[in-house]
Amino acid sequence: MGQNHAQLVRGLRAAADPSRLRLLGLLALGEFAVTELTGILGQSQPRMSRHLRLMTEAGLLERFRELHWVYYRLAAEGEGAQLARMILERLDRSDPVIALDRERAAAVLAGRAAAAGDGAGVARAPADEDADLARLVVAELGANGCDALLYVGRAPAQMLQVLGPFARRVLGVSDSRLEVQRARASLHGGGLAHCVLQQGDLQTATSAGASYDAVILDRPSGGDPWSAQDIGSAARMLRPGGRLALVEDYEALAGRAPGGNPLGLLRDRLELGGLRCVRLRPVDMGASHLLVAVAALEPGAASH
Repeated sequence: MGQNHAQLVRGLRAAADPSRLRLLGLLALGEFAVTELTGILGQSQPRMSRHLRLMTEAGLLERFRELHWVYYRLAAEGEGAQLARMILERLDRSDPVIALDRERAAAVLAGRAAAAGDGAGVARAPADEDADLARLVVAELGANGCDALLYVGRAPAQMLQVLGPFARRVLGVSDSRLEVQRARASLHGGGLAHCVLQQGDLQTATSAGASYDAVILDRPSGGDPWSAQDIGSAARMLRPGGRLALVEDYEALAGRAPGGNPLGLLRDRLELGGLRCVRLRPVDMGASHLLVAVAALEPGAASH
């Protein structure tokens, strides 16, 4: 599909600068904060901010804030995103300037991984259990892949290592900044630059206004199960034919289920959220006793 003349001219002008072309090459590796980009390119923050503003206004980049930090990434959708991908296809990665930028970016990613450390004091399942759970979710959703996937939960790094390759565009959301930092370091340093990470909650993802073929809600960190309202919010982000995978702690749900029937409670909450339960199964992952449900929109239900 062709692009609007004015938008194309604007995008080409925004990219037609040596520093801004270098920025496109860098942001193809993942999300970077302004201070990280100034260090890699060796430019002042005012100059860097101007480059980033022009590219964002032209639709080549997206900007988002996380607490006190401002991050930039390649635009995921729209004419600017198409133009950015086209330019990157023509960019020679072996060019000495681009190669040096990538080396410096790799050092930044390594520094993030070191800063994230082992996450002492953060309650989380062993990495192999999270990876096993992710493989089970992939099998439940269908292993053919999809265009867009949303993960909201406590272990974005481990889960998206497995889930990431099955979607063209991935958003991972966690309320733990440490987990977001860990995921950014491991995923972007491991070739999964299309996985976008953001600190926040389900409301954060909902407010972005995007839609997804698959949404995964993985055990809220506070310990309370997902509510029918949460499930309804996730359902509104599903595209026609999309699926929701819901992961719950069995004991946490049983403690709130009338008559101690967590399976019935989970089905009821899915129904109240406008979804039809397709499959529901108990799963043991190491010491964790879980329920994994897959649901689809009810016929006639309105998606985003």
